[in-house]
Amino acid sequence: MIMMQFTQLPEPRWLVLGGLIVMSLLITSYAWARGRSQPWVRALCAFLRLLAIVGLVLCLLDPQWIEKTVHSRRARLAILVDTSRSMATTDVPGGRLASARTWMERHVVAAKPENVDLLQLRFSETITVETNRPILSQADGPSSGISRALESLLSLPPEEPLTGVLLVSDGIETEVRDPEAAARRLRRHGVKVHTLLSGTTNELKDVRITGLEVRRAVAENAPTRVMVDIRSPGFTGKTVTVQIRKDGQILAAKPLLLNGDAQHIELDFIPRMRGFQVYEVSVSSSPGEWLASNNQRPFGLEVVDPTLRVLYMEGTPQNNQSPQPEWKYLKDALQSDPGIKVTTLYRPFGNNGQYLNTVDADPETGERIYPVDHSTYGFPKNLAGLLDYDVVIHSDILRSSFSPLQVTNMARLVEEFGGGFLMIGGNSAFGRGGYHQTLLDRIIPVAMEGAFDSSKEDFQPRIPRAAWTHPIVAIGATAEETRQIWTEKFPTLHGINRMERAKPGAQVLAYADNAPQGFDGDVLLAVQEVGRGRTMAFTSDTTRSWGADFETLWGEPRNTRWPVTEDNCDSRYYRRFWVNAIRWLAAGRSSRTNPPVLLDLSNSYITPGASASASIHVRDPAQQEVTDAEVTLFAGSGASSNAVGVARFDPTRRAYVAPITLQKPGTFVVSAVARRGELLLGVDRQLLVAESIDPELADLQARPPVMAGISRAGDGTQHRIEETQPSGLESLWKDLPTPTVEFHRKPLWDRPVSLAILLGLLVAEWSLRRWKGLA
Repeated sequence: MIMMQFTQLPEPRWLVLGGLIVMSLLITSYAWARGRSQPWVRALCAFLRLLAIVGLVLCLLDPQWIEKTVHSRRARLAILVDTSRSMATTDVPGGRLASARTWMERHVVAAKPENVDLLQLRFSETITVETNRPILSQADGPSSGISRALESLLSLPPEEPLTGVLLVSDGIETEVRDPEAAARRLRRHGVKVHTLLSGTTNELKDVRITGLEVRRAVAENAPTRVMVDIRSPGFTGKTVTVQIRKDGQILAAKPLLLNGDAQHIELDFIPRMRGFQVYEVSVSSSPGEWLASNNQRPFGLEVVDPTLRVLYMEGTPQNNQSPQPEWKYLKDALQSDPGIKVTTLYRPFGNNGQYLNTVDADPETGERIYPVDHSTYGFPKNLAGLLDYDVVIHSDILRSSFSPLQVTNMARLVEEFGGGFLMIGGNSAFGRGGYHQTLLDRIIPVAMEGAFDSSKEDFQPRIPRAAWTHPIVAIGATAEETRQIWTEKFPTLHGINRMERAKPGAQVLAYADNAPQGFDGDVLLAVQEVGRGRTMAFTSDTTRSWGADFETLWGEPRNTRWPVTEDNCDSRYYRRFWVNAIRWLAAGRSSRTNPPVLLDLSNSYITPGASASASIHVRDPAQQEVTDAEVTLFAGSGASSNAVGVARFDPTRRAYVAPITLQKPGTFVVSAVARRGELLLGVDRQLLVAESIDPELADLQARPPVMAGISRAGDGTQHRIEETQPSGLESLWKDLPTPTVEFHRKPLWDRPVSLAILLGLLVAEWSLRRWKGLA
């Protein structure tokens, strides 16, 4: 830029005053000049002199030529490009990295000022200068260190200052650092941080198992249900097969039509081996899936012995008319189910102390039957012994046969440990037996009248409408068959213990039809859930004399040509009824694991080298909390296992706790073994999977909040590759360094041409005057 400047320029008023004076003098001088001349001569001379005077004044004002030169300072915009593997995701056209490159070339490279240089950097684990033009890096880095990449910009050589940083990423940060803190540090150093988000928050095209639910322990050879949750974005309408496998063998399979979203499917299979078993749920892979490794998930099951153990106590002595021991009718009925094992005890003495005629051995198997109060094989003396059984059947046993502790333990078996209790009527049961004055009154589902509640009378059951579908009553193949079994085919009962009523919360399954029409009779059969367990009251008897027909005639004739008699009856309905009753009563115990030890893990999946927290609760045989046990943790993936830790008791958590660290990937069975000296208290097992998970690819959804937080912390702007007309790009180079200005001055008054012009004007004016004769 060129301009002229007067360095000795006075105030305008003085210039005007001087000009007026000069003009006055010129006019006066030529007006009074002697000699004859034409007017134009005088005017021309005056004009020439005026020009000379003006030229002289201009020289006195020191005119100078000034040349202004602006020097712009160079600056750099750092483009920090994420080249980790997640940037290869193709959820946007061409992939995240390619789309970001196209966006930058179109909107950043083409619009940058001339004095701004682009410093292209790529980062993953480390940060390096990108030498290719345009940016051609491949997305193959193992991790995304956004925080570390931003912090490394502070150590760049300071030859040319950074005007700003443009972070190009999907926002996935795999390091445990705070990228916003790094952006704030850059801002304090005068460098703004802008962001460009590449990628979407849409789920990738993938089929994966997101959840699995199964009971912790199941019975051997019993149908077991596994509930599986699946997500399938991008695969709507695709049919896959969901399988349960063990050691490569397919145990169950079911097709599933995918809906592209969350789905739930249930599969049933039958475990055939006892002990802790490892199974796998898998979904068949589909072409185009992002990951195939998330199509499988292992799970562990404790497969337990399904046998229900029943302690059956019978107080009815042997009847001479009975062809077999009285206790054998019910025992054989229950053991007709292979999953029920019965231990039988008998009452040796009657109410008046006389010895009762009782058979003490099974005539078919030779199995010994012991008295209830036998010192070794009688009713268990402690809770630990009683917990070996799932259901206790009390049939007409004297109250004096039990100690107060034994009565308490029967109640605890039901309330605390999910067991079942059944009381059958007779002259030593219910109120007649004095049990309304014991702790058993708390769990029996009927309100007992008192010591004289027994009544010898004939009646048949009447089933309430709401009871026909109850599992104990529904013993027919159809509802109609069940009605016939309980009405037309049920034999007569000959006695009952009268009850005041069923207790609140109990359900009456049968009344005696011994009341006038329109009224309920005495409660015959009632059930109730008490605490964790269940109880049942059958207020008539199963044996002679009240139940003589009940135990012998409730069935179909073996020979259809002859009527039903004890010798010609298969007792099928009698057996079904009692098996149903026992299985219903034992529902709270049928899925039990090893009760003394319970192992819980904080995580089912960890990465190699990471830790899971183990919590172990230990109880002794009496189910009392143990705080001084030695609890050792073992982990193994095959036949062998190694100790991985010792758990210590934590009083605040009331459990033994220890971390478990697995260094190698694999599926491991973690066992918690509790001992007290040489006594083994118990063992429990859980499955723990150590899986090498690539954090870069674990979740590929872009993170807009992360990128927005970085731009806010860095006082920059945020952009997305979807923007076709991005606004605010000028802020990328808004804070450029201030340019420097240089001025070059050249005086004009001392130039020869200037002096020559001035002298020429004076000579011309003087010559003209002389020529025309002006003095």
